[in-house]
Amino acid sequence: MNHLTAWLKASRLPAQFFIFPSLLLGQSLAYYYTGSWHWLNFTLIHVYGLCMHLFIVYANDYADYDTDRMNTSFTPFTGGSRVLVEGRLRKHHLLTASLIMATLVLILSMVFSVRLNTFAPLLLAAFGLLLMQAYSFNPIKLSYRGFGEVLQMLGVGIILPLIGFIAQAGSLSQFPVLIVLILLPAQYAMALSTSLPDEPSDRLSNKRTTVVILGIVPSRIILVLLYMLTLTLVFLISLEPINPFVLSIMAIVFTLLLSLAFNKNVMPGSRTMVLMVACSIIFNTLIVSALVISYLSAVLSTL
Repeated sequence: MNHLTAWLKASRLPAQFFIFPSLLLGQSLAYYYTGSWHWLNFTLIHVYGLCMHLFIVYANDYADYDTDRMNTSFTPFTGGSRVLVEGRLRKHHLLTASLIMATLVLILSMVFSVRLNTFAPLLLAAFGLLLMQAYSFNPIKLSYRGFGEVLQMLGVGIILPLIGFIAQAGSLSQFPVLIVLILLPAQYAMALSTSLPDEPSDRLSNKRTTVVILGIVPSRIILVLLYMLTLTLVFLISLEPINPFVLSIMAIVFTLLLSLAFNKNVMPGSRTMVLMVACSIIFNTLIVSALVISYLSAVLSTL
């Protein structure tokens, strides 16, 4: 039972908030622009998303072990799962598990390639795995060179919506690039927020995140500005209105996020920092979910 609990902790299932909404966005856009929807593909693509998620969290724990050992300001959302630091699992266990998940990702992408008669799903999956390798592992290890948040933004903000779209539409010919691009500032903001609590240990381990380079206070302000940019672009460019109920929840969360961003007591190790990271993750999820609801509702209203 203890072993199972350790694996559940290592799996960090709440981190699906980074994966599931982006895949669902791609599928909802496919339904809006092409009218195509397949429940089997919906199921398979989210199994794919779960495998990709597990690959990422297992590989990150393995690659960041030394940094995580120095981390005393970790939160439920950042600083790794702690199973290696606590000695509950061994490094080779997580490395093996990450390789198994990467293999399953490739197998599922090949299934999609066969079903859709295109190599695009396989190529997108391979690119997604390469982004993770470049993020955490030598020889590139960009998370330690100042570009880790960019890779997170690209993976969650572009690769996953593309995969979700092609899983339903069968091709990318009608993919609405602009709709996805306007979400990139928010995706970068979420990546930025999850590195805020880890600034002390990242700085000690020479991990050059944006927060380490710019500082905690400027990063908090930039984070809010990035979310404001995406919100402005969504209202200007989105073809469908945002659901009023979702919009009201977004307003509440953003107000709280804004107040925390300018609170001098929001520092690594504080409860207010945990709250700010949670608000950032929720707010980004709400933005993506708002678009999903808008575009799906627009199609369903015509049926």
